[in-house]
Amino acid sequence: MVTNLTDPLILALALGIGFFVAFTIGANDETMTPAVGAGLLTLGSAVILGGIFNFIGVFFLGKQVSKTVGNNFATETLTLPMVFIILISMAIWLFIVSLKGIPISTTQSVVGSVLGIVLIEWGLSAVRLDTLIIVVFSWIISPLIGLVGGYGSYFLIIKLQQSLKRTGYSDYERQERIASYALAFFLLISVFSRSGNDVAKAIGPLMAIPEILADPFLALLAGGLGMCLGVIILGRRVTKKLSQDIVALSATSALAASVSVSIIMFVGTLLGMPLSGSHILVAAFIGVGFVNKEKIDTDSLKEIGWSWILTTPASAIFSGVIFLIVKLLF
Repeated sequence: MVTNLTDPLILALALGIGFFVAFTIGANDETMTPAVGAGLLTLGSAVILGGIFNFIGVFFLGKQVSKTVGNNFATETLTLPMVFIILISMAIWLFIVSLKGIPISTTQSVVGSVLGIVLIEWGLSAVRLDTLIIVVFSWIISPLIGLVGGYGSYFLIIKLQQSLKRTGYSDYERQERIASYALAFFLLISVFSRSGNDVAKAIGPLMAIPEILADPFLALLAGGLGMCLGVIILGRRVTKKLSQDIVALSATSALAASVSVSIIMFVGTLLGMPLSGSHILVAAFIGVGFVNKEKIDTDSLKEIGWSWILTTPASAIFSGVIFLIVKLLF
């Protein structure tokens, strides 16, 4: 237990943890993938723009959405040290999969990390099974909704373009150029808005510290820099894999996938469904690939699928082991 939250060492440790978690979240950020896949931006420019807009979004939106992670999955109240262990465990797994360029659901990693501690400290009776079932169901349904959404949105856009009586290659180029402009604007807004929510997973628990709650500037700075550097330094691996390995994209198909993800996530939020943006985006790429009759790389999909399956148990193992070590030492 932390007995003196005003200790400068505790503040420094908390900010360091927040930075590390934010770095790994940024490293696993796949938001700018459609722009690279469509050839609108180079990989380097995409991650730099993504990093900058993540940093800006954190400062404008991060303060409002930062909340403590994990208590919704346990009947017992998690202590601040427990939450720190949960965040570290989540970050370790995010870092590992980001090195391989695989996008995962951060929520899956959080749930696994919470379960690892809860099962050791209080047992299965302390797990909110009703909440857990809903979340697990969302992990299953997210790719299915993304697949249908990507297929449907691209199909409608193609029909719309055909209704405009495209007569030649110049008309096709013009439509693709319009789609690319819309895609660029849409993605930058998406990065800006998602960053405020994503950073809450990194710095939300820091708000339990009175000094940071009173003035969250340092926490926002740590979170913003962490996400920005994570996107720029490691984020290119995830962006490259998704933009090149799954299916070939045009500006129109990339826009269709991105718009479908945005609409699905917005509706899901209104309905209170904890959907995964990463799951939906990957499935949406597959959906537009079906419409466009593009070859889909099944080997890459298998690698991503196995990582999704392993995320929760791996995070639980990391948090459980770290928690046991801390209990033995302190």
